[in-house]
This record gives sequence, C-alpha cells and structure tokens, in this order.
Amino acid sequence: MRRHSASPKRIILLVVLLYATPLFAQFDFPSMSGSSAAMGGMSVAIDDPSTAHSSVANLASLHSTTLTLAVRQNLMAKGLNYMSASAAIPLSFGGTSLSVIHFGDAEYNEQQFSFSYAIPLGENLSLGAAFHYLHSSTSDPYYDPLHRLTFSLALRYKPSEELSLAFRAYNPIAVFSDKESGMHTPAVFTLGASYWLNNELLAAAEVEKNLFYDASLRLGLQYCFHENYFARLGIQHNPILYTFGFGGRWKHFGADFAFQISSHLGTTPLVSLSYIF
Repeated sequence: MRRHSASPKRIILLVVLLYATPLFAQFDFPSMSGSSAAMGGMSVAIDDPSTAHSSVANLASLHSTTLTLAVRQNLMAKGLNYMSASAAIPLSFGGTSLSVIHFGDAEYNEQQFSFSYAIPLGENLSLGAAFHYLHSSTSDPYYDPLHRLTFSLALRYKPSEELSLAFRAYNPIAVFSDKESGMHTPAVFTLGASYWLNNELLAAAEVEKNLFYDASLRLGLQYCFHENYFARLGIQHNPILYTFGFGGRWKHFGADFAFQISSHLGTTPLVSLSYIF
C-alpha cells in the first residue's frame, strides 16, 4: 500500500513536471547524446555510438567498443537531472550495448537499465531489440518502489551512404501502468531520417508519437569542419525547443555539448563524453 506525504519540494517538483509535460514524464527518458540533443533532440535518426540508449538498430554496424558518460541538467533545476552510462560493443555478428539512465534525486528518482542487441539483415537493413528494467523510488518510507520490465524494437534502412532511415517502438504493447499511483510507462513510436547533403553537412528530421501526447517534430543540422569538429543546431515542436551545440572527435576521445532552450522554462545543458577503443 502506498501513502504519499506532500513535502514543499515535492509539490514544486510536481508543478514543474506538469507544466513541462511532455518535457518530463514517468519513465520517458530522453536521448543522452550531446550530438542528438543539439540537433533538435533526435533519438533514432543519428548514427552515433553515443546514442546506444535509443538508436538500437545502429549497433549492427558498430566497429569499435565505445564507452559513453552523459549528464543532462533539465532547466538548471535541482532534482531534474539525468545521468547515463553506456558501453556499446561490436560482436562477430551484430553489436550489443549495456546502458543505464538515472533521473532525479533522493526525493524522487527513476532508473532504466537496458540490454540491447542488433543484427544486420542483408546489406542495407538492420534490426535491433532492447530489454529494459525500470525502477522508481522516493524518500517516502510508505511508498512502495516500482519495478517493471519492458522492451523496444528498432529498424534501420540505409539504401546509400548518404541516406539513413530509422524506426523505433518503445514499450509498444503499452500495458504498463499503475492505477493506484498514476504512474505509467509511455508507448513511444519514432520515425527518423538523416541525409548527408555533402561531405560536411548533415540534415536530419524525426517525428515521435507518445501515446499520451501529441506528435513531436524535430529538425536538425550538423556541420563538420576541420574533419573532427562539429557545429549543430535544431528545433523541436511540441514542446517548442531551440537547440544548438558543438563537439569534437580525437584519436580515442569524443566530447559533445548541447543546449536546449525553452522560451517559457529556461535552458537545459547536456554534455556527453565518449571513449573509443
């Protein structure tokens, strides 16, 4: 049985969560890649090892083991931060990843632990699947922690070196909810595409439908200069977010910085660091 005590901090957090919907939702984790976040908040359209949390099908073409750490401070507000870690590993057939995302603090927190695997289906098509363990808890001793299991499926079609099409279904059966507490696990369907206009300029577009909210459209551009440095910008509709960022790649190390700006709520910075073996 659950009993909820309403501390002032929890009330403020709840108001922010409700006002920012769908910026934040129960077990609705954003992409934790600096490159994706700077390009409108992409989740499947970008082919980058640091997107192992969401771009599951891209693991099929992984060439090197990649470790990624990321921190996202939503609205620069205490208690609304995300932290993540992932390891993407190529295999003799396909690729796999282990990842964890943590949201919140001791007052309220959520975690997602994921195991993903992707395989090539011919020369241009790849299929990925991920299993997710979800957990949430609060500082309230009378609140029973939540434990759930769900999965996601993903496809990527790459008809040419320039064009990539991707699809992902997260929790597609949409049955995980808790009527007593009002907690839910969203069903999210995402379709995206990216295209290299030339050797330096990448354009990407994505539409995402969370069954609890209206569809969200994302657009982004990336410009590569001096081979290893990147400038990025984008926009997201529903909610309206303006995004930009930059990054760099060196021999084994990569760093990406992103900023997402809401005209009503403020700025969300994100930094992701990667090491490629």
